[in-house]
Amino acid sequence: MARVPHVDPATLPESYERVERNSDSLHEDIDTEWWNAQSTVRSFGNIPALAEAHVDMNVAMWTETNLSPAEVEYVILTVARAIDAPYVWHDHSIAALERAGMEEQEVLAISRMQTGELPDEKRVLLEYVTEFIESGGDVSDDAHEALANFYSDERVVGIAMLAAYYVFLDHASSALGLEPDEEFLGWELENY
Repeated sequence: MARVPHVDPATLPESYERVERNSDSLHEDIDTEWWNAQSTVRSFGNIPALAEAHVDMNVAMWTETNLSPAEVEYVILTVARAIDAPYVWHDHSIAALERAGMEEQEVLAISRMQTGELPDEKRVLLEYVTEFIESGGDVSDDAHEALANFYSDERVVGIAMLAAYYVFLDHASSALGLEPDEEFLGWELENY
C-alpha cells in the first residue's frame, strides 16, 4: 500500500513540454493523460515539480538515448529482474509486449536470464546491464568493449543512464510503497 497519498490528477499539469515535443517518438498511448494516471506521477505529485521532472526524465530516457523502444525495454526489464523489482517489471513487461513490439519469448529470456537465446546484440546488452547492476555501475573493460562493438558511444551513455535511472526509480517507488494497480504480471508472465 502506498505510503503517501496519490494526488488528484486534476492537480497535475495539463501538458508536459517534453511529452509534446517528443510525441512522434512515443507510442500513441503515451500522452499527458496517460502520465497523470500513473502511480509514480500521482505519488511524486506531492511535490509537483518532481512529478514533472520524473515525466521529463522518463521521456528523455525513452527518446533521447537513440535506442529503439525494444532496446529501452531490454534495459529496463533487465534492471527490474536483476534487482528484483516487481513494480518496474509489471509496467515494463506490458510496455515491451504492447508498445515496443517484443515477443513473449524475449521477455521470458530476460526474466530467466537466458542470454543464449538472444541475438548477440541483445545478449551483450542484457549482460552489460546485469553487470552494471551487480557491480554497482563499475562495469569491466571487457563488458564495455563488448557493448561498444554493437552500440555507439552516444548509445552506451544512454544505456548506462537509463539503467541507473531505473535503479533510482525502483528505490524511490519501494520507499514510497508503490504497487501495480492490478495483479502482478509475474516473472513468467503468468498473469498476462
